[in-house]
Amino acid sequence: MYNDNLPYHLRKQWEKEDKQDRYKVAAGVMEFLGVVAGVVCILLLIALLMSLISWLGKDISSTFATLRTHFQ
Repeated sequence: MYNDNLPYHLRKQWEKEDKQDRYKVAAGVMEFLGVVAGVVCILLLIALLMSLISWLGKDISSTFATLRTHFQ
């Protein structure tokens, strides 16, 4: 992996930096996946809200139609 002729402390420093780089990459990937999951959740909630509004509009018109026939 590393040149064996390098001093011990230099090899350990490089290994430590490589490990930190791997953690930074993993953290970046997890952050990206979190953002994607958040966007998907937001879109799903918007779709549910639109469905609720549509249902509510139909239900209100149906309720008023029933009340109108009841009181005529």
